[in-house]
Amino acid sequence: MRRYSALLVLGLSLLTIGLTGCQQSSQSTQTNFKKASESSESYHAAQPAKSTTKAASSSQHFAQDFHPTSAQTERHGYVKSGNLTKRGQYTYDRVGTKQTLKQVDHPQTTLKSGGFTYKLTTVRVLKNVAQTADAKKMAAQALNLTTLKSPYYTLQVKFTITNHRHQALTTDGIQAIRLGPDQELNATNQLSDASAGQTIPGNGHLNTFATGLASQQQAPIIKKIKIAFAGAYSAKQKQVIKPSRWLTIAVN
Repeated sequence: MRRYSALLVLGLSLLTIGLTGCQQSSQSTQTNFKKASESSESYHAAQPAKSTTKAASSSQHFAQDFHPTSAQTERHGYVKSGNLTKRGQYTYDRVGTKQTLKQVDHPQTTLKSGGFTYKLTTVRVLKNVAQTADAKKMAAQALNLTTLKSPYYTLQVKFTITNHRHQALTTDGIQAIRLGPDQELNATNQLSDASAGQTIPGNGHLNTFATGLASQQQAPIIKKIKIAFAGAYSAKQKQVIKPSRWLTIAVN
């Protein structure tokens, strides 16, 4: 079972704020991604513990008061709310990242593994252009990179995990996402996964998401992805759900 440090929790929190097209400082992590997907009315992503996030974030502060100019928002396709649903739409986040929706699909593909069912509901590719130094630093930190070249492209997947067992189980989240034969995202390689370490009640479900780095500078060509999920554990840290097989999802 993986252990989740405060730094990893912070990285996921920063990545979510920086990449989901949210501009209102009062919005939470779950609201950010909810607005970013057109089919997420019942979405409630788990939030990191406040005490953990506070302890981790005390080492570095990022300005989150960016406001685009009229020249930056006058082009067709600008969405102030950050609710990007059509290709070509763009927005600016609080730290100064311009985000443009390049691909979006809603596959509704399911995979059963042991007592869990995984359902992939949304796949998105975003072009991100950092307009400020803080925007680039925050994204680099969240993606576990020393430097980040702009523009950079991120893959976002939204999914639901249903626990069919009667006991609460803690998921290790996504084991890996393959974008191609030579590119794999995982917990140690540019993937931030909101589901990892979350406990799913018996006969309950978890609506969640993950974000990873697809490419830097050059736009990726993504026709399909493969995703595999890690195991799940009981409160006594006994593995109850084994890692899944690979699930292939076509991306239009």
